[in-house]
Amino acid sequence: MQYIAFIYKEDDNFVAVVPDLNYTSSFGSNFEEAYQNIKEAAKLYAEDLKKLPKPRDLETLLKEKESFIPDNAIPQILEINVQKLKRVNVMFKTDILEIMQERVNEYNGNRSAYIQDLIEKDLENHKISIHH
Repeated sequence: MQYIAFIYKEDDNFVAVVPDLNYTSSFGSNFEEAYQNIKEAAKLYAEDLKKLPKPRDLETLLKEKESFIPDNAIPQILEINVQKLKRVNVMFKTDILEIMQERVNEYNGNRSAYIQDLIEKDLENHKISIHH
């Protein structure tokens, strides 16, 4: 999802705030550092949410802008990609599980990542999109 952050200079730092993510904020010594830091902070905040809030458009945010965000704040779009994981119980035949574990070791990952990768490749081969 795309959210809007406002970045502005305050004293010797640049401050960044994302109103739609409960005013998540961060800072940096320059504009680019503040932008990178707010992307990381926003993603970490969003990962803890059960459901992401609907982002407001720039016009709405400007009308409703809190007084602590200065008029010269520069809006920046943040692309926040949060993948929610869900644990499931899956059963396999014993011989398949043994062979799968060998493949996982060669894959240098874990079983969940291995199975997820196989499913994503199968969906791609069948031109089924999972991205919204």
